[in-house]
Amino acid sequence: MIRELLIAAAISGTAVGLAPAAVADPGHYDGDVPGMNYDASLGAPCDNYERFIFGRGPGGQAEACHLIVNQFPAAQSGFWVITYPLNGVQQVGAPCKDPRGSSAQSPDGLPMLCTEHGWQVGQLTGGGFPRPGGGFPSDTGVTD
Repeated sequence: MIRELLIAAAISGTAVGLAPAAVADPGHYDGDVPGMNYDASLGAPCDNYERFIFGRGPGGQAEACHLIVNQFPAAQSGFWVITYPLNGVQQVGAPCKDPRGSSAQSPDGLPMLCTEHGWQVGQLTGGGFPRPGGGFPSDTGVTD
């Protein structure tokens, strides 16, 4: 009888001991992309502002690492900002449902935005819809 009680106590102790480890593991959400940063914090500095820019904040909010160019004083890093809901990895030009209301990632890690022309590489900023490396869609003949 004592042996059974000890075995039951050991099993219960093991289950309770493993529970915090399961809670500490970051949750994954629908739409998450490869290279996600699960330690993002709104307004905190970040350095992955060109490729694999997406992360999740403490409450699961989708965030993106943005570098603010031409600011004074000059920033040495990007900062985590709120982004549109993530829709996983998408192909350039593939149709999408919510123009200017959804973000995704290209297969090679570039940020994408749902536009009237389907998924396009780039990200929406206060200055418009620039593509990584500079340039706006109108520079390439694509109108937005």
